[in-house]
Amino acid sequence: MLKSLWSGVSGMQAHQIALDVESNNISNVNTVGFKYSRASFVDMLSQIKHIATSPYKNGLGGQNDYSVGLGVGVEATTKVFSQGNTQNTDIKTDLAIEGDGFFIVSPDRGITRNYTRNGEFLFDANGNLVNAGGYIVQGWARGELADVEYMSEDDFFKVDSTGPIQNIRIDPAMVMPAKSTTSITLRANLNAGKKADQMISLSSLDSSIKSEVNPQIRLYDSANKIQQEAYDFGVLFNVDGDALALKENQGIWISYQVAQMRQAVVPTAESSTIGINGEEISFINDSAATGISSIVAAQNAINAVSDKTGVQAYVDNGLLRLENQNDKNGDRSNKNILITSGGTGALANFAQGDSVITAFAYNYTKSEDADSTIGQFRTTEDLRALIQQDANVIKNPQVQYADSTASVKVSVNSHGMFEMQNLDDGDDLQNNLNINISSFYSSNVTDNVLFKESMAGLATTSLVEGGNATSTGVFGVATHATSVDVVDSLGSKHTIRFEFFKVGDSEWSFRAILPEPAQFLGGSAIRPNIFEGGRATFNSDGSLAGMNPPVLQFDPKNGSTAPQRIELAFGDNGTFGGLTSVDRVSETYNIAGNGYQAGDLEDIRFDSNGTLLGAFSNGKALALAQVALANFANNAGLQAEGGNIYSQSGNSGGPIIGAPNTGRRGGISGSKLEMSNVDLSRALTQLIVVQRGFQANSKAVTTSDQILNTLLGLKQ
Repeated sequence: MLKSLWSGVSGMQAHQIALDVESNNISNVNTVGFKYSRASFVDMLSQIKHIATSPYKNGLGGQNDYSVGLGVGVEATTKVFSQGNTQNTDIKTDLAIEGDGFFIVSPDRGITRNYTRNGEFLFDANGNLVNAGGYIVQGWARGELADVEYMSEDDFFKVDSTGPIQNIRIDPAMVMPAKSTTSITLRANLNAGKKADQMISLSSLDSSIKSEVNPQIRLYDSANKIQQEAYDFGVLFNVDGDALALKENQGIWISYQVAQMRQAVVPTAESSTIGINGEEISFINDSAATGISSIVAAQNAINAVSDKTGVQAYVDNGLLRLENQNDKNGDRSNKNILITSGGTGALANFAQGDSVITAFAYNYTKSEDADSTIGQFRTTEDLRALIQQDANVIKNPQVQYADSTASVKVSVNSHGMFEMQNLDDGDDLQNNLNINISSFYSSNVTDNVLFKESMAGLATTSLVEGGNATSTGVFGVATHATSVDVVDSLGSKHTIRFEFFKVGDSEWSFRAILPEPAQFLGGSAIRPNIFEGGRATFNSDGSLAGMNPPVLQFDPKNGSTAPQRIELAFGDNGTFGGLTSVDRVSETYNIAGNGYQAGDLEDIRFDSNGTLLGAFSNGKALALAQVALANFANNAGLQAEGGNIYSQSGNSGGPIIGAPNTGRRGGISGSKLEMSNVDLSRALTQLIVVQRGFQANSKAVTTSDQILNTLLGLKQ
């Protein structure tokens, strides 16, 4: 009878413990990172009257044991480490673990390690990352920021997590040192189309034009001369931005005088013949019979084919004057006056080979070795020199046409136009010029109307001495410019401006300009802050074929480290990841240098890997530290120490420490906290169950008491 009494007592005691556990769970319903516990009931040792027996082979069957239990006990309180809900906060140092793992904290600067799911952290006065109880959070911290200059961009967002963990401490007055620029990356397209979206006139390439970066800088050539840079005519554009697109042997005729030839006509009734500009002309005229003089007959015969020869005949003071205005488009058959077959009869005074040459054909060639003796040109300078030479020869064949003695000067003026100046040559003659422009074409060479129209303004009926004539078109080249800031070792910024100019079908030149007093190594002797001569070539698909130079070096001239070497990372050959040249607008997609100025720590945040990122005033972000997480073989075996702190126990296993999102360790959510995993509905229901269990056990005690009273009553 006493067994049932003590069984009821053990039941009440066990349920009292369960009530304590559930009450503790409910009281911590709003405790950050709290994990609820449950009481694990076990029955107590049973009193065995006899043991169970197995069946006999020939006889009785098996029998169960005969035992009586002695009550219930609580063998353990088991902690349930299920994930709690996360709650957003406005505190950047609040952290929540999404998954398995524990934060590692220490009350004695890393000697002793404790563990917690509560991520309510903050920085103390010394910059230590601590919890509410002052325990310092453990992890990995970055070393000296002086090493930042030698880090790659990827390393900026990494902290070495292979070493031992340590206290996480961040100096609130941290300063990131400056990093000098060592590389410039560029992604851009240079328009390969026939319409220039960005164009600069040839005059803007002249050394007299001021730099757009610094108006005080004038761009001179290496000899300090103001002269036009030679540009391939095949890549030039007219004033409307349309590509001239000159092909091999396309060009123009320029006539500097009306071609004239005079000879007396022999009166005759015989057959007369002559070859003019390859056209054979013949006629018979008997003056007595026709009443037409031989000179008029010759005039009529020549004029009848003038549409083929370009030559008109006139009677001038008794002489036959042949004249070619040189105003027709076409090939050599209708320019100048060339007696290709000697005259007979009335025209016997015209000898084969007689000629008057005042018009010259200028034909474009892609060859680097343009033959000026046959009128070939490739560059603007080639054509300028040819025009100046021929104009001076026509004006006065006795005068040399070198630049120093020429009385006709041809240049590209400040508006990008070809300009011709007819200067006074000092003699008493008024040597005027009569300029005419026409297209050159033949059976295998087509007309280039844009080129002719661009040069047409030079045409003038009388370019008197002291007069000027200019071309109609403003010739220009496709261009593109972009700028980037670079930083020297002192953290001072310098703006480099890159200017690209199209110089070939698949080739662009570029130059770099720095504000003075900085100087490029290899810059102009007169203006060393300007680097000329860069080249970028492209494949037929528009991908980069090659670029030179790959590196620029400059001296900032401010006491910083010099020379500063900067790699021009404009893309890999054969790829489209850097410079390209396809038929679309010239545009810079991205240009950046890898240097930066010094910066103060302004803000922090944590990423999903538990990395503490610092935002600096120079616009850079840097990984300053990383919190460590610990895993255990048996989380439920951890010993609760209070204050949301756990410690290792003999049954938890040792901590397996590593970075978040590695192994079985979860990730980190910044500005969030993991709330208690106590489910009130479950806890309150469990209270009812515990209450009923306690009440039932109390009934067992009272029932046993009543039976004992009955036994005592037997004696009475």
